[in-house]
Formats: sequence, structure tokens, C-alpha cells
Amino acid sequence: MLRTVLEMTVREGCGDEFRAAWLETAQATAALPGCVAQSLLRDPRNPRTHLVMADWSDLAALESFQNSPERERLSTRLEPFRESAHKHVLDLVEHVVAGTASTRGGPS
Repeated sequence: MLRTVLEMTVREGCGDEFRAAWLETAQATAALPGCVAQSLLRDPRNPRTHLVMADWSDLAALESFQNSPERERLSTRLEPFRESAHKHVLDLVEHVVAGTASTRGGPS
């Protein structure tokens, strides 16, 4: 499994609008083939800093989404709220849920 992490600084005064727009785009993205989950996190010490996290079944699914007109349309919806953004694509190597054994996320 892959996880994309987009660290984003939201423009001053746009937090509520951004979160509403993100929810719409996340719901649309979650319906696409290969999308496992979408999450939005906010830094409690700096409420303008958000992490947009998306889990994908594999690289083929992620690349299919990244090269699609749908991704362009969804990203355009969030663009007005971005002051800055930095994206990372990471392999999920291990995943531990409380009370369970470790789950391997993919090849190492």
C-alpha cells in the first residue's frame, strides 16, 4: 500500500472553506479504483497547517489517478486555498493497530 502525504498551508481565514472543499474532493477520490482511504489532519499548534493523506492499493492505482483528468479537476477545487504545499509518496512498510499484530504494508 502507498500513502501520499501533502503538507499544506491554508491561506489565512480559509480553513472552514478549505475543509468543506476537501471533504467533497475526498469523497469523490475515495470512490475511485484503488483508493483505500482519505484523511485530513490539522496541526493544533498551527491551525493553518494541514496534512492531506491518501492511501492507495498500489503504484498503478496511484499513477492512474495522478494522470487522470479527475485528479486535475479535484486539485483545481483546492488550489484557491493553498498558500504552499509539499507532497510525499511513501510505501507503507508496517502498520500496527492497538491490540493486534503488525501488518506489513507492502514490499520492503
